[in-house]
Amino acid sequence: MPALIDPAERFHGTIIVLAPHMDDEVLACGGTLARIPGKSRIHVVYATDGSRSPAPAVPWRKATPSLPDIRAREALEAMQVLGIPEENVHFLDLPDGRLERHYAELAPALGPLMEALDAAHVLAPFRYDRHPDHLALNRFATAWVQGAGAGAELLEYFVYHRSRLLPRGDIRAYIRPGILLAVDIGPESSAKRAALERYRSQTVRLFTFQARPNLTPAFVDQVCAEPELFLPYSPLAAGAAVLTGPVTWIRVAHRIEPILKEGKDRIVGLIGGGR
Repeated sequence: MPALIDPAERFHGTIIVLAPHMDDEVLACGGTLARIPGKSRIHVVYATDGSRSPAPAVPWRKATPSLPDIRAREALEAMQVLGIPEENVHFLDLPDGRLERHYAELAPALGPLMEALDAAHVLAPFRYDRHPDHLALNRFATAWVQGAGAGAELLEYFVYHRSRLLPRGDIRAYIRPGILLAVDIGPESSAKRAALERYRSQTVRLFTFQARPNLTPAFVDQVCAEPELFLPYSPLAAGAAVLTGPVTWIRVAHRIEPILKEGKDRIVGLIGGGR
């Protein structure tokens, strides 16, 4: 069982949440952020411009050019719900879905900001998340706490952790016992839900090419009812050292699941609103 922590006691000093896309921060740790007192010490950084979600699954349909503006506005509204000041919300506007290709731009854009804020805690995506943008941001965060940010604590959060290719259905079930931390969001679940509802581009069928919203009502219900889990980074347990069980298969599933999902999305797009 993960160790239960109280965010009000666990987090001291400046907290930086690194979010690949607008909504990742609320999905993974919205309840935790709501529970932390002193919101002026919380900063949220969105690495990409959010221009590819939602996006047509078929190549001949084009996403709306205003989507980055829509998602940035939604992010500011969601952070307002959680009590985080607008001046603490930062947008890097790197290309959505292509963060790894633009990794050389990530360090000069994000590094100086991280150093200026003098973070005590950095929250970033899990090292075996299946989205490439999430993995690129984890790579940066890990390198930063090993170098310029030495002394800061890195906590990896979970967005894409469910997997139909793993027998237990959730990669968190394969993390070694005694490592994970849990936050019971309890009464803050309503704040998390309210923040997610500000992301209308994700929670409703906003465009005709969508067969369904990216975040279905059932999924929102689930993430607002569950504890939020975090993996404290340790250089002594890098990479797959945190995993137990069928490590080789976990690595294989981690690589092929995004490919399978992309194929499924294209089929859904053709059958649904992709024509």
